[in-house]
Formats: sequence, structure tokens, C-alpha cells
Amino acid sequence: MLPNARINAVIELTAVVSHSLDTDGASADVLIRQYFSSRRYAGSKDRRVVTTLLYSIIRKWGFLSDITDGDARRMVIAELVFDGDDPAQYFTGEKHAPESLNDEEINFIAKINPETDEHHRLNYPKWLENDLKDRFGDKFMQEMNALNERAPLTLRIVRDAKKIFSYLDQISISYKKGIHANSAIIIDEQQQIRDWPIYRNGLVEIQDEAAQLAVKFVELKPGQQVMDLCAGAGGKALAAAGYMKNKGQIYAFDVVESRLNEFKKRAKRSRYHIFQSFVLTDKNRAAKLSEFEGKMDRVILDVPCSGTGTWRRNPENRWRLNDDKLKAYIALQKSLLEEGWNALKPGGRLAYMTCSVLERENEGQVSEFLKTHSDAIIIPIRKHGIEKLEGTLQLSPFSRGTDGFFVAILEKKAITSSTPE
Repeated sequence: MLPNARINAVIELTAVVSHSLDTDGASADVLIRQYFSSRRYAGSKDRRVVTTLLYSIIRKWGFLSDITDGDARRMVIAELVFDGDDPAQYFTGEKHAPESLNDEEINFIAKINPETDEHHRLNYPKWLENDLKDRFGDKFMQEMNALNERAPLTLRIVRDAKKIFSYLDQISISYKKGIHANSAIIIDEQQQIRDWPIYRNGLVEIQDEAAQLAVKFVELKPGQQVMDLCAGAGGKALAAAGYMKNKGQIYAFDVVESRLNEFKKRAKRSRYHIFQSFVLTDKNRAAKLSEFEGKMDRVILDVPCSGTGTWRRNPENRWRLNDDKLKAYIALQKSLLEEGWNALKPGGRLAYMTCSVLERENEGQVSEFLKTHSDAIIIPIRKHGIEKLEGTLQLSPFSRGTDGFFVAILEKKAITSSTPE
């Protein structure tokens, strides 16, 4: 593809992403794959250049859409200007190129100015400003800048660490060990690892260090009965199986069958076999969960949430969130907490987790739960982040170099019998 054809592709993709954000459609990475699947003439360099520019636009979507009224063509023009590039060299009207700049666009370029408003400069929805400032306090600017950086690729060691490190050295991949989790390997440059033999053979999985650390705090042991109530594609359940040494039982639940199917593939690749998976529906949910009431040693509850802690990995998600969605997440989290708690046996522990930095979803939920459940106590986590409730843990990119992630461990008090006098 010629340079001007690449810019035309970015305009087309920007328009597609805009529509997807408005309609809560597919994510940008899915849209990019779909776009290039029907354009086989585009080489790897073409895809890389187009994708890099598109994600630069997505990372400052709020500002660019505000100054252009959401016009995809002008959003691309503005980003080129901010990158120090001249849009006129691409907007030529030639074959496969964008149409030439019109007078209004030339005038727009002449008057364009960098971001001045704080929510534009730091790239967050203004309606979340109070929540974010309450969370980060005097480190607000540093934390928001960290959430705008690109996240590293983080792997979890499943087994055979020597083989993993040997392979990475062999292919000259720069890496470092995790800061907080011994199982983590951090690779600064993004890599396509699906064809790596250490991935195909199940020696590593992709998982952020915060999530790896959270599973460690669950204190899993071989032989336990464990429920993962929001299993998704099974990242935490797979990590749990490692701590359990593939002994015991993990019951994985999710409302989306395709995610559980992916989980089964990953489990097979990892050589773990202690899983049973269940698809929950509105019709079967109550009956199915009642089968597990009071029987679980551990419940892993990585609840659906705002995803504010993963903005550096999924920058478009900050523009998908609104107040109604946040309130819906909070209501769902309360319901899931009750279901998970009901599944615990006395003396069992529930790990409440989110990939959020919002207090309403994190410390607020736990505090309210403790007020209404006299049989619940916090098992303190002996590590500190920027949490506001003692004993819990709130990680963030600036404070701990991980995704924004929250975890609290709650134990159900064992029933004690009193002897009558």
C-alpha cells in the first residue's frame, strides 16, 4: 500500500470504530482483523502502520472527537498535524488516496491547537473526573499518564521455566522477571506468541502480573473444591490449578459458552484436568448454583466491571463506559457477591476481584458487604498499593507497574457450637 492509501485505510477504520463505540459493537482489534481479512494485498508493514496510527487516534478519542464533531476524516487530519506530519501530502485525491483537502479543512488545520483542558490532556471521560481524582489524589497526573501508556506483554509461567527462558534467549527476546509475582515474565515489546512452541505446548499463558498476584492471595491448596463464578476464558482458573497441583476440583461458570470453549482449549494445552465447566442462563442459573451451596472451600469472583484499570491495554473502553453502564456493573457485582458467598462452606474464602480503579466497584462494594454480612471478615493482604480499605489491595500502573486491579479476600466465619451450662 502507498502511504496515502494507508491514510485512507485509517480514515475508514476510524469511521468504523466510531460507529462501534456508538452502538457498543465489536472492539477495535476485532474490527482491524475484519478490515484486513478482506484486503489481502496489505502487507505486515501496512497493517502495522495503519494500526499504530489508529490506536494513536483512539488513545485521544475524547479530544479529537470533540474538536472535529466526530468526523473521522478530520480526526485523522488532526492526529497527523499533532504528529508533525503534513496532511496535504496524503490527501491528494489520487487513486486509493483520500480526497484533496477542502477550504474548510485547510482552515481547520490553520486553527488547530493542542489539548488544553485537563480531561483532554490526560485522556479520560470528564464525567469520571471526581471518581478518578478521589482514587489517585496527589498522584492523579502520574497515574493518568501511566494509564495512557502502552502496557507490556506479560506471561505467566505454567511449567518448565528453564525451557521458557532458554527459548526466549534463543530468539533474542528481551524480558525481565515480574516485580510482584514469581510466575510473571514481562516482555516490553509486543509480540505475536501464538506460534511460539512454549505457548503452543502450554508452558506459558498471557496474563497480567496483577491477576497472577491476585490468584496467589487466594491461598489455594491441592484437593480443594473451588468455584470460579465468572470464569471467562479461564485465566485465573488455570493459574489456580497450578497452585492446586492439578488435584481437587475447579467448577468454572460463565454466561458465554464460547468463552468456556476457549477455556477448555487452554486447559488441554496446559495439561490440567481438574475442571468442570457450566454455562449459566437465566433459566438454569438459580437451580445450578443451588447444587453448590455451602460446599466450596474457595470462590474466585473476578466480576464484570468498568475495566478502568485496563485502559492502557484497551484504550477505547474509556469511551464505551457511561454512568448507566457503571451503575449496572455495580448492581451485578452485588448480586454475584451474594451468589459466591452462598456457595462457600464455613471457613471458606471468597476472592473478590475487579480490573477497576473505581472505589465504587472496589472498597465501596466490600465495605457494604461487610456491613450486611456479620459472618464475613477480611483476611488482610500483606502488600500495599493505593487502597482505601485496610486489608484489601488496589494496584495501578504508576504505583505498582501493573494493570489497575483490586482484590479483597473475605472469609466466612466457621460456625461454633456453644455448650449449655
